[in-house]
This record gives sequence, C-alpha cells and structure tokens, in this order.
Amino acid sequence: MLRLFVALSLPDPVKTQIAPMKSGLPGARWIDQENLHLTIRFIGEVEDTYAEDIHYSLSTLRFETFPIRLKGIDTFRSRNVVRSVWAGIEPSTQLKALQKKIETNLVSIGVAPETRKFTPHVTLARLKRAPLAKVFPYLEANAGFETPPFEVFQVLLFRSHLGSRGADYEVLAAYPENI
Repeated sequence: MLRLFVALSLPDPVKTQIAPMKSGLPGARWIDQENLHLTIRFIGEVEDTYAEDIHYSLSTLRFETFPIRLKGIDTFRSRNVVRSVWAGIEPSTQLKALQKKIETNLVSIGVAPETRKFTPHVTLARLKRAPLAKVFPYLEANAGFETPPFEVFQVLLFRSHLGSRGADYEVLAAYPENI
C-alpha cells in the first residue's frame, strides 16, 4: 500500500523565509524544512497497481505557469482547539483551476471525490489540543507574513512514509514530466 498526495513544492528562498517563524509556539511540532509543501489533493492509501493509474491520469495534466505567494497565518481548529498552524495562499484563480483539473482527473479513474472545501495552505506546525487563546499571540505576531510571488510550473505526486517522528515524503513523479 502507498499513501499518496498531490502537492506543489516550495522554492528554497520561500522555505528560508518560513524558517524564522518556527519558534514561539509551545508544544508545536514544526514541519521540517525539506517537507514543506502545498497539498493540492490528499489521496490516501492505495494499492501499488492503483498508484500506476493515478500516475497515468496525472501524466496528462497540462497548465500554464502562474505565480502564487504565501500570505497570512491561520489555523485548523475545532471548538477553539487548534490542530495545526499554516501559512495561507493569496487567492489565485489559476491555483483553483489547477486543483479542479487534478480533482477531475483523479475522480475519472475512481478516486473518491474530495468532500472538503479546498483551502490552499502550507502546514507549518501540528499541535495536540492547543487552546486557541495560547496560539493567538503567535498568530498575531506573524499576521503580516507574506512571501514574494513564485512560479508554479510543476505538480508533484508524493508518497508519505509515516514514522514515530512524523511523516517523510518521497517524490514519485512530476507533472508535466518534461521540465
């Protein structure tokens, strides 16, 4: 079985700009620099043979290069209990269109449709049951976070390896492949 997701990698200068923000939040499990990415579609556990179908469906993906930028900090939470802190993405019609293309390709080969609204983000840290009140000072201190625009020219298929220290990611393929 393979645990798969489709994502964008971040350029090194963007990762470097994120690095100073990885402190000041007690109890946070910060995402390693090399694992920072923008998930477009989490697929989940699939059989090896089905992964080949996924690869084939994504290999037909074509899109024009477009710019995006990280902007702002927010959380995923439930009832004021924070599960993760993330950097947002400035609204982009091109990114939404790319996400829809990927979703259409995956659903066409039998991947269950995504039921959650697409919220483009880069996870910075995971937390265990952190009250929003304890996370709020960090959010306030980093509210003005913004990166220069960077170009999206390729989408990656990742395999996630879960371990005791969290997940490690392996790039299985890039689309379009000829870059």
